[in-house]
Amino acid sequence: MNKLIVVGAGPHSEVVLDMLQQRNEYEIVGLTDAKRRGDVLGCPILGTDEVVLPSLLKQGVKYAVVALGDNKIRKKVFQKLLALGYELINVISPHAVLSRHVQLGRGIVIMPGAVVNVGTTIGDASIINTNASVDHDCLIGNFVHIAPGCAISGSTTIGNETFIGTGSRIIDNIHIGNNVIVGAGSVVIRDLEDDCEAVGVPSKVIKRF
Repeated sequence: MNKLIVVGAGPHSEVVLDMLQQRNEYEIVGLTDAKRRGDVLGCPILGTDEVVLPSLLKQGVKYAVVALGDNKIRKKVFQKLLALGYELINVISPHAVLSRHVQLGRGIVIMPGAVVNVGTTIGDASIINTNASVDHDCLIGNFVHIAPGCAISGSTTIGNETFIGTGSRIIDNIHIGNNVIVGAGSVVIRDLEDDCEAVGVPSKVIKRF
């Protein structure tokens, strides 16, 4: 069985680790974290990325997953792992529903109850969280986080490093740019440009970055 390291040992990692244990496709050697020690669901926290990752690679551990919810931190760690020579795996809950006609990048996490429909593309290291739905022919960028309970209607585009807050709704044929925050419970009925935060029903831009 191939060996795997999980990067990040916060609360998000517990869900990722639980899915990995359910699937039982990799031997999990442990987790890394800058501060936390002990174990997560019986798997040891081995130390910091800087110490552990190069050492494990020399020992033949070549698979990794980033278990971090923050988009920008996840991007940084993802790129560091690739530079070191790790292969980033996708972690998909056995209780998620994915069309056979979905295109997936690397390092993606899809949580229990999520639905991803036909013709959708999901970029590298993106998260489709618990009970979120992504309808047909959507384009989800890299390092995106779609939080629990979101509904993304068909033919929607979501740019890189964008966060869609819990329970948000996006109607069909919407374009949301890069580095956007959509606040929890929002309803998006118009396109959103890059580098902004939008909240409300219907959503309105309240901040530009």
